[in-house]
Amino acid sequence: MNGPALPPLSNESTGSERIAADGALPFRKPRLEAAIGWLAACGFLFLAVVTVVVGVQSRERAIDGAQERARAAVRVLAEHAARLFDAADLLVEYAAQESADRPWTEVAGSRVLWDKLNAQRARLPFLDAIWLNDATGLLRLTTAAFPAPYSDASDREIFLFHQRNAQQGRLVDQPHVGPRIIGRVTNKATFLLSRRLSEPNGGFRGIASVTIDPSYLSGFYKELDLPHEPVTILVRAGSLDVLVREPDSSAEPTPLSDTARRAIEVEPDGGVARDVATIVAHRRVDSWPVHVVVRLDLAPILASWQRLIAPYAGLAAAAAMALAALSVFGFRQAGAARQVQRELERRVRDRTASLERTIGERDAVLAQKDLLMREANHRIKNSLQVVSSLLSLQGQAVGDAQLSEHLLEAGRRVQAIADIHRLLYRVDDVHFIPFHDYLTELCRELERSARSEGGNWRLELVVEPVEVPTDHAVQLGLLANELVMNAIKHAYRPLASTMVGAAAGSQAGAPDGAPEDTNVIVVGLRRDGETLQMIVGDRGVGLPPDFDWRRSRSLGMRLIHTLSKQLDAILSIENTDPGVRFTISLPHRFTVGGSPE
Repeated sequence: MNGPALPPLSNESTGSERIAADGALPFRKPRLEAAIGWLAACGFLFLAVVTVVVGVQSRERAIDGAQERARAAVRVLAEHAARLFDAADLLVEYAAQESADRPWTEVAGSRVLWDKLNAQRARLPFLDAIWLNDATGLLRLTTAAFPAPYSDASDREIFLFHQRNAQQGRLVDQPHVGPRIIGRVTNKATFLLSRRLSEPNGGFRGIASVTIDPSYLSGFYKELDLPHEPVTILVRAGSLDVLVREPDSSAEPTPLSDTARRAIEVEPDGGVARDVATIVAHRRVDSWPVHVVVRLDLAPILASWQRLIAPYAGLAAAAAMALAALSVFGFRQAGAARQVQRELERRVRDRTASLERTIGERDAVLAQKDLLMREANHRIKNSLQVVSSLLSLQGQAVGDAQLSEHLLEAGRRVQAIADIHRLLYRVDDVHFIPFHDYLTELCRELERSARSEGGNWRLELVVEPVEVPTDHAVQLGLLANELVMNAIKHAYRPLASTMVGAAAGSQAGAPDGAPEDTNVIVVGLRRDGETLQMIVGDRGVGLPPDFDWRRSRSLGMRLIHTLSKQLDAILSIENTDPGVRFTISLPHRFTVGGSPE
């Protein structure tokens, strides 16, 4: 009872396609292992993308947060430095006022003035001493010692700055912040804030200055609660010399980095810059010629970010391991299921092979033929619809009205042929086509098109179920299209042209008794014995008595004449008063069951 043995199933399922035992067309059989593999790959890809996106976004947020904290820190430090310099400047002005109008010998020997200045200096812990130098640069009074020790500041930058301004006739007394120096009296690192002293006549009298203790500012910067161990720097404007740097254990502060210099030069009032290793935030101290700079190294920021992202990376790794385990389990289950499936298929195939081979070969050939026929008609229909659309678009685009009308008519004719092929791939029997369905759809489409262009059109259909051979369905469909379009274009025109154009003669107005508001076209399809009749009539202006359709030069009438001859059909035209009626009589071969000659 078993049929001929078939090759093992394992040989057939090695590729993506296998041939059925009965000889049917190849079919694609999805493999469960492949599906599991693709799902696993998509899962791993999703985890990788999510991990990368979350990591990159969180890294940028960490860096952006550090930049915001650095920006806030320099804002606070700039306000603190502004208050400090304002207080130091007030003390300088106080010393200048107290020493004004006094000879330098009196200033140098006045213990009372020394006590007064020293008392004011003691109120400001960030200041070391007050200094009064005469026009030659000689030190006359200092709160660091009494009497003042010998010191000549004529070569110091701060003295030269004010002396040069006085020589150039600049009346504005500008405060000046000097560079970081080692004091000749105190022997300590310091920098000075100074102002010019002027004679009553405006001449240069000397300078008054105070020394600001960098260690006080370093201590203040050290006490600030800033994350990631920042480097806090106070620099002079212009030269960008470092005045204070915390932390910095060297006697001479490390110069400002190139990144910080470029940032200050690009945005003098303040901003944030970043390179591959550091974040630099800076801000100018109000109207003072100094900048506060906060530099953060990216290394501790990224280390903190890595500690923050580590749990999420662990979760992603755990999810990846779980997905891998599920994939392995799925592959094993799919393999076991495939083995069972192979065994069952082998048993079924062995018992039904003989019967399936015979029936399958026949069904496969029929199915392939039917599929090819339907596919051919479907592609022809699509191509014809494209041609029809192109003709219609071209007709709408050209400027010549007559050429546009011709192109639109050609598009409708091509569409009529496409509709025939649309029915061919929808019907079960490709040898005959239900022409009554085609004629109904054609008339409804033409009626909608006519109404969209204006006019109260109505097509009355009186059709019987009729199937015609597919070999002649195109000609018959074109005949129906031409007759109905002829009636729509010419039957109710109150012009000097008839339904077939200039060759038909001349009428004017509508016939007596014809409705003025309704344009009726009657379309009929019926059997009369062994003859099939298609009738298209109207109640319009009719044809002139001397009209001979056989000699008409109208393309529509020539098509009707040619198609009728191809079908061996009899065409009759008669005036019905009102209107005209076209009748196409076809021989018996157009009825169901007839065979075309």
